[in-house]
Amino acid sequence: MVESLWDDAHYAVRNLRRDPFLALAATLTLAVCIGASTTVFSVANSILIRPLPYPASERIDWISERTGPGQLDVGAAPDYFALRKQNRIFEDLAAFSSPTVNWTGIERPEQLDAANVSSPFFRVLGTQPLLGRYFATEEQGPKAPPVAVLSYEFWRKRMGGDPHILGKSIAIDRLPHTIIGVMPQGFDFPRGSQLWLPATNLDEATESFPISPNKPIRIVSMIARRKPGVTPLEAATEMRRLTFMVRALYPEEFRKNGFRQDLTFGASSLQEHLAGQLRPAILILTGAVALVLLIACANTANLLLARAGSRYRELGIRLALGSGRGRIICQMLTESVVLSIPGGAAGIALAWLAVHVLDATKPAILVRYPAISIDWHVLAFTIALMVATSLLFGSFPALSAAGIHIQDTLKSAGFTHSSGRGATRVRKTLVVAEIGVSLILMIGAGLLTRSFLHLAHTELGFRSDHLLSFRVNPVGFSPFDRNYGPFYSDILDRLQHFPMVRSAALVDDIPLTHGEFPATLIVRVIGRPITALQDRPRVNNNSVSPQFFETLGIPLKAGRVFDTGDFIGVPAARSDLPQRESVVVNEAFVHRIFPNEDPLGRQLAFGPDELNIRWTIVGVVGDIRGGALGAEPPSMIYRCTCGAIPLYRAGFLVRTSVEPASIVRVVEQEVRAVDRDQPISDVKTMDQRRDAALAPERFQLLLLGSFAAIAILLAAAGVYGIMSYLVTRRTREIGIRMAMGARPADILRMVLKETGALVVLAIVAGLGGAWAVTRYMRSMLYGVTALDPTTFVVTSVLLSVTVLIASLGPTLRAVRVDPLSALREE
Repeated sequence: MVESLWDDAHYAVRNLRRDPFLALAATLTLAVCIGASTTVFSVANSILIRPLPYPASERIDWISERTGPGQLDVGAAPDYFALRKQNRIFEDLAAFSSPTVNWTGIERPEQLDAANVSSPFFRVLGTQPLLGRYFATEEQGPKAPPVAVLSYEFWRKRMGGDPHILGKSIAIDRLPHTIIGVMPQGFDFPRGSQLWLPATNLDEATESFPISPNKPIRIVSMIARRKPGVTPLEAATEMRRLTFMVRALYPEEFRKNGFRQDLTFGASSLQEHLAGQLRPAILILTGAVALVLLIACANTANLLLARAGSRYRELGIRLALGSGRGRIICQMLTESVVLSIPGGAAGIALAWLAVHVLDATKPAILVRYPAISIDWHVLAFTIALMVATSLLFGSFPALSAAGIHIQDTLKSAGFTHSSGRGATRVRKTLVVAEIGVSLILMIGAGLLTRSFLHLAHTELGFRSDHLLSFRVNPVGFSPFDRNYGPFYSDILDRLQHFPMVRSAALVDDIPLTHGEFPATLIVRVIGRPITALQDRPRVNNNSVSPQFFETLGIPLKAGRVFDTGDFIGVPAARSDLPQRESVVVNEAFVHRIFPNEDPLGRQLAFGPDELNIRWTIVGVVGDIRGGALGAEPPSMIYRCTCGAIPLYRAGFLVRTSVEPASIVRVVEQEVRAVDRDQPISDVKTMDQRRDAALAPERFQLLLLGSFAAIAILLAAAGVYGIMSYLVTRRTREIGIRMAMGARPADILRMVLKETGALVVLAIVAGLGGAWAVTRYMRSMLYGVTALDPTTFVVTSVLLSVTVLIASLGPTLRAVRVDPLSALREE
């Protein structure tokens, strides 16, 4: 058996040497398609399949909270402590937050991405430190000592990889922190963390139930490690039990905080959570590249069918001499496998190059995810794919060769009679499939293109040109410290007096900043019937300085904007003395809350009635886009930072008269003039933020568009091949027709009619396939439906024209057939 396979492989190599064009065409086709498949699988493997680099990572869950229709990525500190006490299935739970901190005490202070973690955090993840230790149980809460654990990258690049780093200190917000540990290479959770600090603000004594409606609820993220043997289904059941138990134990807290009335707990795989919104895009791209690979198989099968047709006489002689049909099939399949080896090897090389380019350039959509690489799983997938594709495209010529009739084949003197109608039907079917699948990919790419153009031209509601944005995380202030006013005012004053600055503003949430947790409020319209908290509308809110609307160029629709007489209210010391505050709302808020009323002068109550805060609407402004371009403008309440400024890590917007990027260094100097230890972060022009907001759609369009382009080229090559084959096969018939008086126009019409029939059949099949497939793209589209008729029609016409152009060569060759030469054949 082995000797027979070796002989077949040796014979296949000799045959391919005699036909280098076939070998080159098949190798290029397979290299491109296998390379594309391997690249996409490498991305899917790195993000969706490969286990996270933590021991028994499949047992680590992300604990989320659901309220209303939304799934929240974060939870509340009281829930964390309640879940730790009441759960039965987790070894432990951990809470953390991901602030930015200031590295001070160095020549040029900078902001670092940190994580404030509870003491079980590292135990839940299960990773041991490379050096030192991680936090002990007592190193949590307000009495925790100032200690820090460094990431491997920060230790190696910023600390010089000092092996004696333990015990040394690093100044965080001017407070020396003792370095007690260094995590190993590859430990990167939360993603991008440069160091980990104890959660000093997570105090069980003050943050547990019961909670006061006047006290802010601390927001945390939660992870947990399931006990061995506990399944995800059991975890989901336990979370439902915990939801009812916690609500039963603390009913008053849920009643007073209306937004928590319908809150439920949930657990999902940490890996699934980290994949986030990229999962559907990867699955769609995987399906797209699979379709491209099918086109490549059809194309290669057509090449091999043409080659098999020229060998029918040879195969007939072998059968006549006693060779079995199974032996013929085995030889043909072996030739296909041998043919696929150079294509597979070249495909791996192309994928290796593409993966390295992706990992080096890191498109914005992939920055949050692990390094993309080709491991043994990817290599095994590629080898299996290579063998599978070779058997798939090799089965067509193998079965065709095995089905030949010995007598008919031996009677035939040449190629024109050697290929039967069955082989011709197979080749036509393959070409129809190629065109149909190409149409599906073209329609998908067309939908993404139209969606991208809609997004790119979405009206922001403000001018993004000459607009610089950045954040300031005040050195030495905690998130609940209110002494920000003089500090921020000094920065604003210096910026506004700078010659190249037209205006500057302070803002809580910078527009087009993806990933920021939206600040939402529950409000009640004074004068309307009082309803339960959970039935009141939830709206977004943003704290801004009076110059915000002028700086962004947001139009005033009614009333006025803020002035120096406005202020932010705080909970009253006496509940019978309401705190009054002026607010500005946007048009989306008016359409939702006051659809047929004048909102000016109307009062709103914020949150639980015990807070006794009253807001008066003094103005209405235009809508602007928030964190995502594709989302409709939310209902927004703007609060003024005029009197008190309860902002931590505030954003600044600067409208310039010059290119905004040119004044970044000057802005940094102005901020440091207020506080020499104060760095700035997240420095971007608004155009850069808009560009970053388009990154996911741009990435998807680039890949799917590339696959569609490859598919079109392969389909065009397939049409050219089948029409060349049909013209060659019918050369004698064409000669006879022309000898009997047929004009070139008649021959042209005959060939184009045959091509047109294939195209029509393929277009109908492709449209049906696209109708079934594009519905899964709805979540990726904006401003266009999944069954957009314009896209379906335009792509069908473009593909038809492309196919007809590809068939022109064989068609013109048929018109130029010499009747005498054709009749002398055979």
